[in-house]
Amino acid sequence: MLDILIKSIIGGIIIGVVSTLAQKNPTAGAFIMGIPIVSFITLAIMYYSGVDYPTFKTFSYQTVIFVLLSLTFFPIFVTSMPYIGFWFALISGASVAGLLMVLATKFV
Repeated sequence: MLDILIKSIIGGIIIGVVSTLAQKNPTAGAFIMGIPIVSFITLAIMYYSGVDYPTFKTFSYQTVIFVLLSLTFFPIFVTSMPYIGFWFALISGASVAGLLMVLATKFV
């Protein structure tokens, strides 16, 4: 239970730092968000927990696939926002990216 709390605090700090920084400097915020900090932390925690190599391999391979598919969110969001508003653009981008990711689970 304590490990979930620690992981949640770390995740919250990352979100807080990126969102605050992006308000002042969007490029710096995007740069930090682009660094796979969560992946680094996750891999370290998995290693500390004694995860075996095949699990690391599967996790890494599938992360690449899902990250690439999730990137479809951004162009959909930014191009549709002026026309349909923030929330509908957010939901539309997330829906398309989510659908692609769910479809990909059938093949990975």
